[in-house]
Amino acid sequence: MLYCTKCHGVCQDSTLKCPNCKSSKLRQVNDEDFVLLHRADQYTAQRLEEQFQAHGVSYQMEPFDGGHISYLYDSDIMPTDKLVLVRWGDYPTAKGISAQLKNDIEREQTEEAGEETFEPMSQKKRIVVQIVSVFVFLVVVMLVVFGADAVANWLKGLWS
Repeated sequence: MLYCTKCHGVCQDSTLKCPNCKSSKLRQVNDEDFVLLHRADQYTAQRLEEQFQAHGVSYQMEPFDGGHISYLYDSDIMPTDKLVLVRWGDYPTAKGISAQLKNDIEREQTEEAGEETFEPMSQKKRIVVQIVSVFVFLVVVMLVVFGADAVANWLKGLWS
């Protein structure tokens, strides 16, 4: 396996350039190299840290910047996200811990969402709701305009 010194990625031996960052600075990976496991949100990164410490996995958490302010355009990326780097010798263990944690978090989310299930709205019902919403919005705007006009006329009456 080859190690990219720029993005900390690992790729196949036959690769000439890193598939992640297109860098040609590749070398053989050592057991002591910290390689990219994945990007994690703040909650997941904290849970991973706890699990890595419990299992004796060497790791590093670095802020994710991606080289640009991508979170303004991508709703899946937050400025608090972390890059999870693990020692290559601990990579298989870390990958297993990460997969188990992913399953645990998904289970937690489905249990929380299980109480708040929404049934999908039919297209006809959605159209009716949208039409009624527009009508109510127009009525509210008209009431505000007429109310403001009445207050303005009342104030004029006070001055004359």
